[in-house]
Amino acid sequence: MQRTTAAAVAILLLAPPTLADEAAEYAELLSETVTAVTAARAYAEVCDQRFPDGQVERRDAMAGWAHVVDLAAYDRLLAGAAAAHPDVGAELEAYVAGARDEAAAAIETDAAPCHDLRQGLEKDMLGLASSIRSLVRDAEYFGIDVADAPAPAFDTPDFGVMPPAELWTRALAVMEEVGSKAGAEDNRHLREAREDYLLAWLEAQGELHLGGRIVSEDELREWRGDWQSSLEVSCSDFATERDKDLFAAAFGTDVVVSGSPTWVLEQRVGGVINLRDCRVSKAKATDAVPAIDDSAGLMLRPLDFAEAFAGPNAGITMNQVDRVLYAADFANRIDGFGNGYIDRQEDIYVLLRDGTAYRHEWDFAFTDLNVDLSRQREPERWFTWSDHWGKVTLVQSGGLDEGEEIDLSAAQRLVPMPADQRLQGAFYYLHVGSGGARSDREYVFSAHGTVTYTRGGFIAGNFADSFITVVPGDDEPQRLTYRFEDFTMIVDGPDGEERHFFALLDGADPAAPEELLIRGQVYWDREEE
Repeated sequence: MQRTTAAAVAILLLAPPTLADEAAEYAELLSETVTAVTAARAYAEVCDQRFPDGQVERRDAMAGWAHVVDLAAYDRLLAGAAAAHPDVGAELEAYVAGARDEAAAAIETDAAPCHDLRQGLEKDMLGLASSIRSLVRDAEYFGIDVADAPAPAFDTPDFGVMPPAELWTRALAVMEEVGSKAGAEDNRHLREAREDYLLAWLEAQGELHLGGRIVSEDELREWRGDWQSSLEVSCSDFATERDKDLFAAAFGTDVVVSGSPTWVLEQRVGGVINLRDCRVSKAKATDAVPAIDDSAGLMLRPLDFAEAFAGPNAGITMNQVDRVLYAADFANRIDGFGNGYIDRQEDIYVLLRDGTAYRHEWDFAFTDLNVDLSRQREPERWFTWSDHWGKVTLVQSGGLDEGEEIDLSAAQRLVPMPADQRLQGAFYYLHVGSGGARSDREYVFSAHGTVTYTRGGFIAGNFADSFITVVPGDDEPQRLTYRFEDFTMIVDGPDGEERHFFALLDGADPAAPEELLIRGQVYWDREEE
């Protein structure tokens, strides 16, 4: 494809003699950039005409690419060049028409670019972005006035106090104007474009007023029976100390949080909207019907402990269990600040004789699980399974990854501790997380039937330009009596009976194991260090 020359000529004519060399370089870069952008647009247009079934995917690819290279700034640059030299606009229109003809001829020979436009766009995307930044930055030296980016125009109705599910339903519709959610799942450039556009829309609304339930120290969601908003609302800071204290004290209750949006994050399910200068007030009870169908902003509410715990031995029975498997992966990694940490992945799968399986993630044993509620509200934890000559395969039964397979051929079997067994020795857990956070826990068992539990931790690591150490106060050790029942260690604590998941690796000596699985995590014998 021949490069356009009209813009280059304009640069050379408008530049002062003292910048002749720089003008030639600028004109060359502008010509290269116009060629690249025009070709991309021409291919997208011709491909849409020839293969309309792929229009959504190509629109998504173009949107992500346009966000990275700042196509809006490029268009303002060319508008400025056309204003400075009247011939540029007409020449560019002719050039664009020629580019479409060339693209059509090329696609007749090879249509592959139409079926993976994103790959072609991203080939030199960062280089093109750098070129556009340079051209816009230096435009004034060559007589080109680049207009500032116009403020986006949005409707700004008075939403009043809005439930988070309704806000996220509206947010999804707003982001769809940029590109599809499906396309954004594996295209971070498109996802960032959607997020930036949503943030601009939120900022145009002014201060937001959101009513929901505080479900953690920094998280507000709407609860609706077995459902919750897929949107999480968080606060980066508060208007007053009183508002901060009100938020902390209102855990588990409904409030109204008002604040200005600072950032948004779109997740695979739902997202996060962060507010600044948050003000907190009590929510009034209401039976108001949502203003719109907000089902798109809802998700199943994960079980809390009280819902998941059915009671002692009220869950999966031992005669239903075919086997219990433990899959673990411990990998050493480096975080963004140069701190080493352990990526610790531990999963416990309960394979049932009816051909179903459950991934157990609670501190208590699966024999205490509310199975019906788990199947309803935790579908992503349920599977079907098969064993073909030692190859154990799970297929996910529900959730976003329904149909995905997991190979457990290398997983280790777990067995319960004999009921009359007593342990002697110390077993410890050590985890070093991202950011240098270290967690230590230890169970010291006595053959007389008591166990002492201690835990501590500290944070030591690099953060920006500093090395930070934080040592929290450790809990006082607790010495308690214990006994075993199937996959449960029953501890008689100061507040009553506690039930903890407890298991051995198959083949281990119950009297002197080197490893124990306690509450879903492996603990190592202190003597085996």
